[in-house]
Amino acid sequence: MDAKKDEVTWRSLPRKDQLAILCFLRFAEPVVSISLLTYLFYQLQSLDPTLDSGAVVRQVAYMQTSFMLSQCFSSMFLGRLADSHRGGRKPVLLLGVAGSLIGCVSFGFITNFKQALALRILEGLVNGNVATIRTMVSEVVAEKRYQPHAFLLLPISFNVAAMFSPLMAGQLADLAGKYPEKFGNNAFLKAWPYAPPALLSGFFLLIAFGAVFFFLEETLEPLKDRYDPGIAFTRKVSAMIFGRKIPSASRVAQEEASHEEMSRMIADDPEAAEERDSEEHPEWLKPAKPQRILPLKRMFTRNMCLTLVAYAIQEYHITTYNTLWTSFLSDPVDTKNQARLPFFFSGGAGMKPDRIMWSLFIVGVMGLPTQLFIYPRINRRLGTLKMWRTFMMGMPLLYFIIPYIAAAPSTKAPPAGKEGFWVWFLIVLAQVLMVGTSTFVVPAQLVLTNLSSPHPSALARTHSSAFLLTGLVRSTTSSIAGVVYSYGSSHNITGLVWWIASAVAAVGCLNSRIVKEGNGHEIWLTGDTE
Repeated sequence: MDAKKDEVTWRSLPRKDQLAILCFLRFAEPVVSISLLTYLFYQLQSLDPTLDSGAVVRQVAYMQTSFMLSQCFSSMFLGRLADSHRGGRKPVLLLGVAGSLIGCVSFGFITNFKQALALRILEGLVNGNVATIRTMVSEVVAEKRYQPHAFLLLPISFNVAAMFSPLMAGQLADLAGKYPEKFGNNAFLKAWPYAPPALLSGFFLLIAFGAVFFFLEETLEPLKDRYDPGIAFTRKVSAMIFGRKIPSASRVAQEEASHEEMSRMIADDPEAAEERDSEEHPEWLKPAKPQRILPLKRMFTRNMCLTLVAYAIQEYHITTYNTLWTSFLSDPVDTKNQARLPFFFSGGAGMKPDRIMWSLFIVGVMGLPTQLFIYPRINRRLGTLKMWRTFMMGMPLLYFIIPYIAAAPSTKAPPAGKEGFWVWFLIVLAQVLMVGTSTFVVPAQLVLTNLSSPHPSALARTHSSAFLLTGLVRSTTSSIAGVVYSYGSSHNITGLVWWIASAVAAVGCLNSRIVKEGNGHEIWLTGDTE
């Protein structure tokens, strides 16, 4: 009976209201970035129709790299601000959402590439919300047994955004060009063809900003009792609507005066005073002692460094996949070079966007039920560390087989895009492996990173350090992957970039054997309590 009671389920998660806000924010921000990538190539091309496709691709790469690098440069500052008594988690989130909202809406009305680049840099500089959200999840759900479920909500939110945003952007971008009979005479849509998806994305961010401002509670321990105008307004409105009375300042003062008078009356009886103090002022009501801050030089313990290395390795091969998957499927079928299997062949699958869409749809359809129903059971059975190590071993195989989609026999003759059983068998196999590994590895990596923090005062800095490192890896990997892919294609070895990713993933498997599961409090400072 006790085991059944202690079993962790989605219903048993604490503070679902706060988790819902954080999850919606984790949904809203990827909606912006993913929908933008859906039409970014065409928007930049429309700004300067004289550019060839190669130049536009380079512009897209510059924008992605500038956004990631600007996030890296500001992540440590935002992390320190989130940990600071003068800042806090909530103000950092509000700053990030506000910056994304301004940049997102403005992006629909750009007239040149410099404006686009400036907006992406601005968004990157003020938005460190990924690290802050992860930190807040770990503080909202402080009990370790709930954290695997809680952290899994973040990739679930991202996956929902990844399924929804391309459809939204595809339907709303360039309405006048796609539906001239309906929107061809609309002056606004002709002047700003990419404003509708930007405005809708901005609407989601506006809702997220309101939810954070009015309903999200500060989780930084010393600031939990700080006056919050958004929460105060919400409580007043709630009191007016539902009739709940909120104690006034004078009433609180009267109660404090009453307690003070009572303490004078029993001052002559030390034992009674001590007993009464323990009864009426339990530990959780007493003013919290100022929290000791772990110095930066002591923060990077051996296990934390190994965990961050594991995170960087993971980001390298997953970023390679995210950067190249759709480009590889879009790359025309090679008709010039002679294939010499198993390693020497070139080109891609030559697929159109409507076919590529189905390969992405597979990830969403399989990913959500796997995350919701299978992940919790596997996590309970294996534990976070063992699950992470076990499912990571499938990633080298995933990257090794992907390039063979280009070499699979097709029912259509070149240069037509590849079709047929073996082509789709390999695509489905690759996506099944992607879902079957990343669904378990990515959330587990978040939990292990969270637990690798050597002290509670270093939690936000731990996530910011991870975000800084992985941001640098992502920004450089995007460029490196593109260069290596181009080199491999021109030298009749299109699988080169994928096989490098496979080798890096294998190194990650070896590194995982020496990573340990921390407890979030490896270092104890003077004055720390259990």
